[in-house]
Amino acid sequence: MEVGMIIYSQTGNTLSVAQRLERRLTDAGHSVTVERLETAGEVRPGDKDVELTSFPDPTSYDVVVFGAPVHAFSLAPAMQAYLRKVTGLEGKSVACLVTQFFPFGWMGGGRAAGQMRAACRHKGARVCATAVVNWSFRREPKIAQVVDKLSKCFPT
Repeated sequence: MEVGMIIYSQTGNTLSVAQRLERRLTDAGHSVTVERLETAGEVRPGDKDVELTSFPDPTSYDVVVFGAPVHAFSLAPAMQAYLRKVTGLEGKSVACLVTQFFPFGWMGGGRAAGQMRAACRHKGARVCATAVVNWSFRREPKIAQVVDKLSKCFPT
């Protein structure tokens, strides 16, 4: 199965979780491509006019994983901008990965995951799972749990 991982990561935290998921999926026999969502300049929480300098095309993948951090209790503006403009998700299975600093999902992670899920569904995707990694609280066990959960979306 061709898996595309489209990741926005400012600090590397979201990317590091995506790379662990990539290893798991590769070990399971999937062909995985990680593509970074890049922006022109710094993006601050609440920014509405985000200029994307890379725009990964999801159409060549069988399934897609989107990953991004929480910014100010919401999905990072760069991923919001990407999901508003992207096409080619109709009928695709997708998984949504969110990372956040705060220790509890109700502190923005759940909302950001819901925003990502809603945006994907609006584009016609079938969301198989969403997951939140809380960076400041029991991080390693949570990452392992999230990798297990998301990898089950993509049967071999």
